[in-house]
Amino acid sequence: MMESIIVISLVGGLVLVVASLRSNLSTLDQIVSQRLQSRGDIDQAIQIMSTEIRSAGPSSLGAYPIEKADRGEFIFYSDIDKDGLFERVRYFISTSTIKKGVTKPSGNPLTYTTSTETQSTAVASVVGVSSTIFSYYNSDYTGTSTALAYPANPTAVKVIEYYFYADVNASTSPTPEFFSGAVTSRNLRIQ
Repeated sequence: MMESIIVISLVGGLVLVVASLRSNLSTLDQIVSQRLQSRGDIDQAIQIMSTEIRSAGPSSLGAYPIEKADRGEFIFYSDIDKDGLFERVRYFISTSTIKKGVTKPSGNPLTYTTSTETQSTAVASVVGVSSTIFSYYNSDYTGTSTALAYPANPTAVKVIEYYFYADVNASTSPTPEFFSGAVTSRNLRIQ
């Protein structure tokens, strides 16, 4: 009888350990899946943003390709929908989100009515939000150059750098990830 009680106790303890381990593995799997999904979504958003900046060109009204170059807002013109008209594209920080605003030119003659701007989330869950997510460099850019003063003169900007920390669920993830890059527009090439 005593041996049966000991065996049942050992088996019961082993079942509890296995159940606890399975629960912990399930939680770890969810965290890893979230991080991979987050990383993929952010990489895709960065790729879209970089492509749009790289394709920046004069507005459909003939204005310079860059309208505004500030620490938390970058406005430029790019034909993002490939319809032959250059949209006004605005990336900006709002609370803990990098947003994208697009204004399509309309009317005859064409105008950019900013009240018709459509906004969407480019990158959610930006962590440690700072008002600075963009830096701008002139034609002397070497990779270690000093950034232009804010707001940067649009005609002096040749390289646009972005940087931020982001994560899907910062409260459960070990650490947020750092994202950065530098983009040169084809129409603003360094001479």
